[in-house]
Amino acid sequence: MLNKLALRNVKRSVKDYIIYMITITLALSLTYALNLVSWSDAVNSISDGMNSFKQAIIFVNIIVIFVICFLINYTIKFMFEKRSKEFGTYMLLGIKKKKITQMFLLENIFLGLIALVLSIPIGFIMSQFISLIIIHILNLPQTIFIEFNLMSFILLIVYFLIIYALVLFIAYRRIKKISIYDLLYLEKQNEEKAIKTKKHRTIIFILSLLLGILAFIIWNSRFDLTLAYEGSVLTYLLLGIILFIISMYGFMFSISDFLLSLVLKNKKLKYTKDNLFVARTFSSKMRTMGFTLGTLGLLIMFTLLSLNLSSLNKGVYDYSIETSTPFDVSIMAGTKENAQKYLEVIKEDYHILNSVEYDIYLDSNSNIDKLLPAHNYKSNPADRIIKLSDYNKLLEMKGKPTVTLNDNEYLLVIETSLNYLKDEKDIKTITLENGSKLNQKDVTNNLFFYGLSNEGHTIIVPDINVVGLDTYETFLSVDTKEETTSDLENKIINQMKDILCETNGATKSCETYRISVRGTSIESANIMTAMISAICIYMAFIFSATAGTILAIISLSESTKYKYRYQVLSRLGIKEENLYKTVRKQLYITFAIPVIYPIIISFGTIYSINKIYKYLLTSDYTYLIYFFGSLIIFLIIYLIYFIGTYFGYKRNIQKS
Repeated sequence: MLNKLALRNVKRSVKDYIIYMITITLALSLTYALNLVSWSDAVNSISDGMNSFKQAIIFVNIIVIFVICFLINYTIKFMFEKRSKEFGTYMLLGIKKKKITQMFLLENIFLGLIALVLSIPIGFIMSQFISLIIIHILNLPQTIFIEFNLMSFILLIVYFLIIYALVLFIAYRRIKKISIYDLLYLEKQNEEKAIKTKKHRTIIFILSLLLGILAFIIWNSRFDLTLAYEGSVLTYLLLGIILFIISMYGFMFSISDFLLSLVLKNKKLKYTKDNLFVARTFSSKMRTMGFTLGTLGLLIMFTLLSLNLSSLNKGVYDYSIETSTPFDVSIMAGTKENAQKYLEVIKEDYHILNSVEYDIYLDSNSNIDKLLPAHNYKSNPADRIIKLSDYNKLLEMKGKPTVTLNDNEYLLVIETSLNYLKDEKDIKTITLENGSKLNQKDVTNNLFFYGLSNEGHTIIVPDINVVGLDTYETFLSVDTKEETTSDLENKIINQMKDILCETNGATKSCETYRISVRGTSIESANIMTAMISAICIYMAFIFSATAGTILAIISLSESTKYKYRYQVLSRLGIKEENLYKTVRKQLYITFAIPVIYPIIISFGTIYSINKIYKYLLTSDYTYLIYFFGSLIIFLIIYLIYFIGTYFGYKRNIQKS
């Protein structure tokens, strides 16, 4: 009989907790889809880099398991509280607690199995869409069909068993300790306030904000290139994170009373329309939910950070392609004879549109190198010099305007992180080893190829001034008619092993870093972009969906628990339309409170991270585009849950 009762209750629960069921189903579906993609032989054969995607997904799934456990455990707790009187009645009728516990746990297993069964076909369909995204990102000509593989299915089952073993164990321990009296009156019991007095709540609210400011100061202070190699950086960042978390929980524990006190002190605001009703209802609900709100705040913060880091990394990879491989092929040839050999290999498969062979010279007398941060690793403690004619040829290949210099002038080309060199008076005039005395004409960031630089800077001098300087190496830059691929890089390495490789006893080392093919860089960047984007978006969806679902459950539970309040308002003559406005106002506040502080913290952390990333992005303010873009994505997901909650709330009120 209990089995039939459990099945009946499952049908009712699916209807009452449709938002929860949709979220769990989508979470399991997305997990299964990414497992299918990461374990697909077709995907892994695209590139060696895709193999690491598999390990990354497994690691991320461990985090996701705990988040889903939190969601399911919270929902089961709400289900139990809502039906506590029903279970108490069963016990009064003589049904043993053990049987009731088995029935309740069986109901939740059935709900989980429904989500699991639905997730398999949905996840398979999702995997095909993910493969299309991969094809688009990597510009692959062929279509990749993700086939069923046993390992992905086994992992899904393992994740499901781990999740439900944990949450059902917690639920079993909770039910085991409860008495008949507690069951009968559990739904009407008020939870104990975490913070007893108003004075303490105000102090905690102020301290939480001060802790948040302190956390930002500590976090922000470490994002400085001059501190990059200090061992204490990680310690300070970890301290900042811990303070952010403490601040988040403190804020969420005290915010409801702070807002209520503001309403109560302002009589005009207090007695305007339904403000007092909304404030009292909100405060009575949120005072006992500090831990839950703090956890939701963390989930929302991690959602925004995940989306932002995905965008920032995409921007960095796009910029790195232009700086690491601005030409179709860039080679540290060593000598002019070697450069000609490399050209012959390239000509076998590609039409060469333009190529430049140029020498880089070394000078240890100009001393610009000594002005760099002390932590910089000096592979060769001397400044690199390029003669003007070669630099102009490279500029022409990039379609950029050429520069002119008088015989007694030089141009300093630097990366943006070294902009402080523009104000250095000691390098306004330099003297080279060959005795040439040169005045600085200009300082520019047009260092379009970092391979030319030594620690981020290069000196451009008139051709006549390189006479007598030591030659560092001959470089080769090539532009081809066709788009290059990683196959060209592999071919060059294989055919030029006699130049690139040397044998020292039993070991053989090859300097493959000397070869830079744009097609390889684009492929690697696209693969990393696809991997990081997939992982970050996956985590962002799970986190935001979990936050939205829990807020929906809280709100919908409130609508049934306090339905008499709406009956009173209706009897007082409040129209249905105004009643729904009150509902919307309550939901606005409920959904807004866990979001505001995480948005502020995430903006602060991204602002700090940008202090490093801005040197690798097209603009110092690119991060703002990424931040607001990520915020919009999150708010769209959040809005979907808000709308679903609102209509569910209306339905519950109409039932009353």
